[in-house]
Amino acid sequence: MKIVLLMLAAATAVVLALGLYKTLTPPDHLYASTGEFAGCPSRPSCVSSAAGDDDHRVAALAHTGDTLRAVSMLREVIERMGGKVKHDDGGYLHAVFTTQKMRYRDDLELLVHPDGRIDVRSISRFGYRDFGVNRARVEELRRGFEAMP
Repeated sequence: MKIVLLMLAAATAVVLALGLYKTLTPPDHLYASTGEFAGCPSRPSCVSSAAGDDDHRVAALAHTGDTLRAVSMLREVIERMGGKVKHDDGGYLHAVFTTQKMRYRDDLELLVHPDGRIDVRSISRFGYRDFGVNRARVEELRRGFEAMP
């Protein structure tokens, strides 16, 4: 019985360590690393305007006028929502949101195109389900961006 409890404790420690590592380490599938705006993996904790299926797809955002102005406005909305912009490269933004309760990190990417389209992707770093958090974040961003003067 003692061995079983020790093995259970060790397995729990491994899962917690893996979760901590995954949530603290920026993923390698971001546009900043790959140069390609990604869709989503099969797990439900992701939404993207580049997704190939309805479960993961969200509509892209839209802007008129100057790309840099749109990026500035998006940055302002992200910061008001509690996100921290980690990468701002002209037409590309990468922000990290940290969940209140468990302190998990989610990545939000935005790619602003000169033609007015803004691709968007929000994905949890760790965990299978997100209970709609990423989709809600994108829709909150959309509302905030559209309300900007």
